[in-house]
Amino acid sequence: MASCTSTRPVEEVLVTPNLAGPGAEVSGPAVAVTGPEAEITHPVTGSSGQASSAAAAPRTGEDSAETRESAASPGDASATGPPDLDSRPTSAPSASLSGELTPADQAALAPLARLRLQQSRVECSALLTKARAADASYETLMAAARALVLNADLRLQSTLALNSTPAALPPPEVLIDLEDEVSSELKSQIRSLASSSAKFAQRALRLRPEDPAAELFSTLGTGLRLWSMPTLQALASGAATTLPGQIKRLAATSPDFEGASPLRLKGRFQSRAPWPFKDLEQGRDTLAAAVDVAPIPLNLLFLGDAHWLCGEKEAALERWREATIAEADAETEVASPFIREIARLRIESAKLEAER
Repeated sequence: MASCTSTRPVEEVLVTPNLAGPGAEVSGPAVAVTGPEAEITHPVTGSSGQASSAAAAPRTGEDSAETRESAASPGDASATGPPDLDSRPTSAPSASLSGELTPADQAALAPLARLRLQQSRVECSALLTKARAADASYETLMAAARALVLNADLRLQSTLALNSTPAALPPPEVLIDLEDEVSSELKSQIRSLASSSAKFAQRALRLRPEDPAAELFSTLGTGLRLWSMPTLQALASGAATTLPGQIKRLAATSPDFEGASPLRLKGRFQSRAPWPFKDLEQGRDTLAAAVDVAPIPLNLLFLGDAHWLCGEKEAALERWREATIAEADAETEVASPFIREIARLRIESAKLEAER
């Protein structure tokens, strides 16, 4: 097993799935898999630099026919370019305003997560070789930086969404905190993906100084890497002293960029970072500004979390309900079914708390 602070080779991480069955403990064992690091423990800043919540069937070591077909496609790790992502499944479990999903919808989430992680792996693997070339273009570097962060975010969102038992949910504040309680194995995966993403984005930034996309993914990668480290070590890191300023500057210069990602990153950081950076009310207000720009599921989920932590329970429930039916943007579409499930679980948890 990787140590809690080492950075694993990104190629090894890409072939390491991280899905467990319904009701699995956040820090408990996951399923056996083939490939490197076969023993994986299972449980995120929501991220794109952030985190969420999770429920479905365990992987048994045998992929579904659909996943095997994807793995055997010409666009796999040996491909010379990114695969055709038009084949990516876009159908997501539909939620009513009450946040309810049918059992059939829930059962579909696990294979959907496996398939989307597989497709993301193919895309990332195809981009890595090109991006590592000394003469890699800005476009190639940014494509790799983006793909790696989205793979990390998909792992985090799907893991959290697939490992909460609706009949035995803890209070919402505990669900919100689960992003910081995921296993060291998952954090190791996130750290590897985020570190590589940040390096590619920083190279792209040298080619186009002050480019908002390069600044965003450099900041996201750095933030996720620090999140994956023990708190004291992260606070002692040199990056920890510069990250708050980077986030603040990015939110000021490019607040509307890519679904209000800079505002979402700033608001989540304010809501979830440890002292002395934490400011719940400012985080709530920043996330409300992000929702005004882009009322997508991820922004609504995080705003609901901030409302709940501020003691504004009715406002939190309304934002979570909206998150279960909101349309995602292009950047968050792949993870959107799991984000909606996280919001639904928050609602169910609040109902259980009210009945206690």
